[in-house]
Amino acid sequence: MYHQYSDFVLRSLEHHKQWLTSRGGGRQADFSRQNLAGQDFSGRVLPRAKFVGTDLSDTVFLNTNLSEADMFGANLTKADLRGANLEKAILRGTSLRGANLNNANLTQADFRGGVMMDARGGASIGRRVTDLAECFAEYATATRAQFAGVDMRGSSLIGAKMDGAMLHGADLSGTDLAYADLRGVDLSSAKLLEVNLSGADLSGARLSNAVTADADLSGANLDGAALEGVDLAACRRDDGPRLVDRNAFPREIGEVIDAHEQWVMTAGRYGRRGVVEGAKLSRFDLSGRNLAGIKVLRCKLVGASLAKTVLTLADFTGCDLYAADLSKAVLIGAVFAEGNLGRAVLSGAASGRIDIIGPDGRPTGRRQPTSFVGATLREVKTDDFDLAACLLDRAIMS
Repeated sequence: MYHQYSDFVLRSLEHHKQWLTSRGGGRQADFSRQNLAGQDFSGRVLPRAKFVGTDLSDTVFLNTNLSEADMFGANLTKADLRGANLEKAILRGTSLRGANLNNANLTQADFRGGVMMDARGGASIGRRVTDLAECFAEYATATRAQFAGVDMRGSSLIGAKMDGAMLHGADLSGTDLAYADLRGVDLSSAKLLEVNLSGADLSGARLSNAVTADADLSGANLDGAALEGVDLAACRRDDGPRLVDRNAFPREIGEVIDAHEQWVMTAGRYGRRGVVEGAKLSRFDLSGRNLAGIKVLRCKLVGASLAKTVLTLADFTGCDLYAADLSKAVLIGAVFAEGNLGRAVLSGAASGRIDIIGPDGRPTGRRQPTSFVGATLREVKTDDFDLAACLLDRAIMS
C-alpha cells in the first residue's frame, strides 16, 4: 500500500472536495478506468465519486466515505473497505473477491451483475455475476441492499444486518451468516448449500424454492418465513447453535486450557498460565471451566459458551465475543477492552474489583475492576449483572 498519489489523483481529490462544498473551480472526481491498485484512500471523503471500471485491487478504503459512489465494473479484489460508507453506492458487475467489508455501511447499495459496453469500442466493463466470493462483511449493515444473483460463496457475514435485502437467486453456498439479521430478506431460489444460518433471524423472509441441503438452521428464527419448496428435512434444526465439545478442540488449544486449569488449581506449582492469541474459538464450549487469569487475545469466540466459567482477572482484550454466553460467569477483574460483545449474555454474571497481588504474594494496593473499555456492548443482556461496577470508558452501548 502507498500514499504517494499521482498529480492526477491529487488534483481530482482537491477538485472533488471543492465540488462537494460548492466552492468555485471544483468538479466531481472521475477515476474511471484508472489503475489505482494498492492506493490508500483511508478516511477520504469521496461521496458520488466515479470509479467505473477502475482497478482498485488491494486498495485501502478504511473508514472512507463512498456513499453514492459509482463503482460499476470496478476490480475491488482483496480491497480493504472496513468501516467504509457505501450507502447507495453502485457496485454492479464488480469483483470483490476476498475483499474486507467488515463493519461497512452497505445500506441500499447495488451489487447486482451488469455489463456496460464501451461507447468508444473498447472492452466491455463489468460482469454478469458480481463476485463477492470469499469476502468478509461481518457486522456490516446492508439493509435493503441489492444482492440478487451474486456469487457470495464461502463468504463470512456473521452478525450482518441485512433486513429487507434482495438475495433472489444468489449463490451463498458455504457462507457463514450466523446470527445475521435477515428479517424480510428475499432468498427465493437462492443456493444455500452448507450455509451457516445458526442463530440468524429469518422472520418474514422469503426462502421459496431455495436449495438448502446441509444448511445449518439451528436456533434460527423462521417465524412467518415463506418456505414453499424448501426441504427442511435436509437442514440441521437443533434448538440452538451447535457447540464444539472440548473433546473436539484442536490439540494445541486443548493442551493450553488443560495446562492453565492445572496452573490455577495448584497455585502455579504445576501446569502453566494459558496464553492464546488470534485463534478461532467460535462456538467452543468452555462452560464451567476455571480460566482465572488466562490471556485470550484477539481471538474469535462468536457464539462460544462461557456460562458459569471462572474468568477472574482473565484478559480477553480485542476478542470477538458476539452472541457469546457468559451467563453466571465470574468476571471480577476480567478485561474485555476493545472487544465485541454485541448480543452477548451477561445475565447473572459477577462483576467488580479485586485486589492485585504482587510477585511476593502480597497485595499491591491496586484493585482491578471488570473492564469493557472501548468494547461494543450493543444488545447485550445484563439481567442481574452489575454493569455500573465495570469500567465503561469509550464503550459502545447502542
